Amino acid sequence: MNESELRATGLGVDLGDRAVLHDITLRAHAGESIAVAGPSGSGKTVLLLALAGILPAARGEVVLDGQAVTTADAELRSQFGIVLQAHGLASGLTAEENVALPLQARGLSGDDIADRCAEALSAVGLDDVGGRLVDSLSGGQQQRVGVARALAGRPRVFLADEPTAELDPPNRARVLSHLLDASAHRIVLIASNDPEIADACLHVAELRDGRIDAFR
Repeated sequence: MNESELRATGLGVDLGDRAVLHDITLRAHAGESIAVAGPSGSGKTVLLLALAGILPAARGEVVLDGQAVTTADAELRSQFGIVLQAHGLASGLTAEENVALPLQARGLSGDDIADRCAEALSAVGLDDVGGRLVDSLSGGQQQRVGVARALAGRPRVFLADEPTAELDPPNRARVLSHLLDASAHRIVLIASNDPEIADACLHVAELRDGRIDAFR
């Protein structure tokens, strides 16, 4: 896999008539993990969604490997694995079906999808719940299904929004380990104020009032 580069330059995002992100400039390469920290309302979630092209940039741009990331480029956006704080799972489907959905949309073969689903669910300790409806799972299990869905896509960039917030210590350590292991060949950004995550990541970007206040 070639080394990927994700770059945001002068990125600004508006929600309605309110500017939420201001002049964000950030660069990350494959092999790097970045914890995105900051108080509630600082723009952590909005930043992740804008980097993935889910929210449009009002100013500036986001570029992945030389290509501009936009809301209209579904193929490029498929290179982002996103773990949402609210899980974003499809109600009425099983855990395995939720993991499979994005893979089916990309046209992967049935055998490849089955192998990826099994591997990803096993990685987050959910081997035994693949056939269960996500509505019947606990909040922590649903969170792990969301992580499995991102892992199964084998994206160039992982963007995770509070991925360990509802997990018990053993599963928290398991999920964090897999996300950080992925950064050996990919770019990983984790929005969290957990000091353990900040310590584990290579860099920390601190957001305040929609701006990067510090980067270390």
